[in-house]
Amino acid sequence: MFKPKRILVPTDFSSASRVAVNQAKEIAELCNSELVIIHVKAKEAENLPLFFLDDSKIDEINKHLDEHIDHEIEKIKNDVFKGSIVKPTVRICHGNPYDEIIKTADSMACDLIVISSKGKSALDGFFFGSITEKVARRAHCSVLISR
Repeated sequence: MFKPKRILVPTDFSSASRVAVNQAKEIAELCNSELVIIHVKAKEAENLPLFFLDDSKIDEINKHLDEHIDHEIEKIKNDVFKGSIVKPTVRICHGNPYDEIIKTADSMACDLIVISSKGKSALDGFFFGSITEKVARRAHCSVLISR
């Protein structure tokens, strides 16, 4: 039986990615695996037309975004992992989501990636689905696609 030692689970804080986090936790509990939660702040946000904002406003927006990410991670830890034997490690990365997911899986020697088939975007199948597809095709470890 396949027993992963380290599992990576990406989250965009959507309900679909919450399902993936729960599945990853269950597998980690059954297999006594380490679990790593990753959230990637996409570079695309940097390309938004924010030319009308000065640097202090952009810094303020980034600060609020970081606070939101911290809040959502704590919410996952409290809602999903309270009382669990699994204590996840958290990675916050900045860049292209599928690249960062694959790089993290490789650098941390993950045996399994558990990823949602869709995410937060209004165009779920197009944006997050394409991330999921790229991760599944390019990862050097097993990938479980959660629905």
